[in-house]
Amino acid sequence: MLVEPATEHAGHWQDALVHLAAAATGEGHQAVVVTLNGLPAHIHGILREHGAFVLTRPGGSAGRLLLSFGKTAHRVAAIARRLLPHRRSPHQITLVARCLIEAASLRTSRHLLGSVPGVVVILTASEALHGMAYLLSRTPHLRVVHEVNTTEDRPLRALGYLAPPMQVVAVCPTRAVEGEVRERFPELRTTTHPFALATPQERITDDERVQARRALGIPDTVPVLCLVGGWWPHKDMTTTVAALERLTQPLHVLVAGEHTDPNLLHRIAAAPQVTLRTLPGPLTSADIRQVYAASSFTAVLRHPGVGKESGLVADCARLGVPLLVSDHDPDLTRRVSAWATVLPPRDPVALADALVQAATHPPPTPSPSAAEDLGLRTPRQMLALLKELMP
Repeated sequence: MLVEPATEHAGHWQDALVHLAAAATGEGHQAVVVTLNGLPAHIHGILREHGAFVLTRPGGSAGRLLLSFGKTAHRVAAIARRLLPHRRSPHQITLVARCLIEAASLRTSRHLLGSVPGVVVILTASEALHGMAYLLSRTPHLRVVHEVNTTEDRPLRALGYLAPPMQVVAVCPTRAVEGEVRERFPELRTTTHPFALATPQERITDDERVQARRALGIPDTVPVLCLVGGWWPHKDMTTTVAALERLTQPLHVLVAGEHTDPNLLHRIAAAPQVTLRTLPGPLTSADIRQVYAASSFTAVLRHPGVGKESGLVADCARLGVPLLVSDHDPDLTRRVSAWATVLPPRDPVALADALVQAATHPPPTPSPSAAEDLGLRTPRQMLALLKELMP
């Protein structure tokens, strides 16, 4: 059973959901997907095409009650964010809300199946109240904790003491995230495994590149930088924009996805050497693949110390897209240094020089072993791993 309780994670995690469900069906299993907060219609349709049983409504009285409490807590958190000068209290309420919705999802699966499912994975789990989610649902499960946004204050820590995470395992996509989780929850079983998936024969072909540029109206010979995905706080978009303003050679910039910063986009459009093209989201997997195919290279710039998994770096490894990446995470740098151009963080001059170099002399394409360098697994390999890790 696959649980997707969060709505703020999209793109790569939804793709993984589809691939895992398809792999489970391919092995003769019934994939059950619980998504009480909903999914985009096209993802919902693809899951059903793959034979997955998709649950969007709570099952059983306990599931309905927990979901009602969880949604109420989310509304309270939203009100608190508007009224309270400090953000910690709203964040604490959000952690409670996510725990309640996770528990409602797990209860729903048990109501449907009449027993505890064999393998249960919360694909975007909260970074807190791990044991409480089990206590409320009585369902052993794996929790994929992608990042640690906030910590538990005293009241939530007290709840944690009441519900030790005895039958829960946290799967962290990077060592940095696992270190943060283990520091806060020493009793929680944790492990590190990348969550992004690799599938065979998915590298972009030369024919795709030609067709993508024609479809987007981009000349065949111009250098193109793509910036894919939302401009979240962990991304160093200020350095990226400052570097684009320093360019001494013409460069097409393709910005794809949401959410972006209108002020920074205006600065990019005004940069003397830049020709800007935007493709606002939401975008499908096919749309994103077309953007990569139309591009000469991409850049992933993050603030120093950000250690969460990068779906964009995984994209480059899987699809064969040349990459410029900041040296913000030593473990990531070690894994990609053989095939990516690594730059110092928060250095617009170095980035501008690298962009000019890449525009005039295309950087190398990631090697066929790039996905393996990142530790990416195929969907079937990931299913086997999840079965092995199940508490």
